[in-house]
Amino acid sequence: MNLKVPFFQKPEIERMALDLLQKYEAWKGVKLTPPISIDDIVEGYLRLDFQIDDLKERLSIPDVLGATWFEDKVMRIDSSLEGKEGRLSFTMAHEVGHWWMHRPYYEMEKVTLPLFSFKENVQPTPAIVCRSGRKKDSAEWQADQFAALLLMPKAMLHTLISSLQNGPVLIEDLDKSKANVAENYNLRVFAKQLIQSGFNNVSVDAMCYRLHDLTFVVDSKLHQGSLF
Repeated sequence: MNLKVPFFQKPEIERMALDLLQKYEAWKGVKLTPPISIDDIVEGYLRLDFQIDDLKERLSIPDVLGATWFEDKVMRIDSSLEGKEGRLSFTMAHEVGHWWMHRPYYEMEKVTLPLFSFKENVQPTPAIVCRSGRKKDSAEWQADQFAALLLMPKAMLHTLISSLQNGPVLIEDLDKSKANVAENYNLRVFAKQLIQSGFNNVSVDAMCYRLHDLTFVVDSKLHQGSLF
């Protein structure tokens, strides 16, 4: 299904991710600290049936990573991600983004469009299928943003970084890596430090992009030049 959703900008996506975190924290009854337990959000708070499955076989899609069955409250992640903690957690958070942001629009379409009329003996299909290696539409981009905001909240990252050092985080040659900041060796070293200090269910690449997006890291040469 090609689900049509409104275009949400980053501030709106952040508001929705924080809303979920706040509701989850209230349900949990304890102050949240990293790592964010995406497993507990999925199976505990949202009460979804979470499964690791061979989605490539089930859906006959060679590059599928995850899929969500809204009506059945089922989230399935492809077995190829099993044992890859960072990618698995991010894909789960991505699917949560679809559930939290996009499910209401699926429900509206189901009510208003005749193609959703009841048919007997028809197997349920996932509302959204998430794949790798292809250009992402608006819904997929939004779910990626939601996943990063959910697993690496700005306030938590800022608190952790402040406990490790004073002042801005200076990264050598960061500006040269703008095309792919995750390739910067020094940034990867710092990202690994944060992961080891609490955010241990995210990948190094995801942490690099999040730090750069938040401008929590700056190019050391550019910063030095600003002092003169």
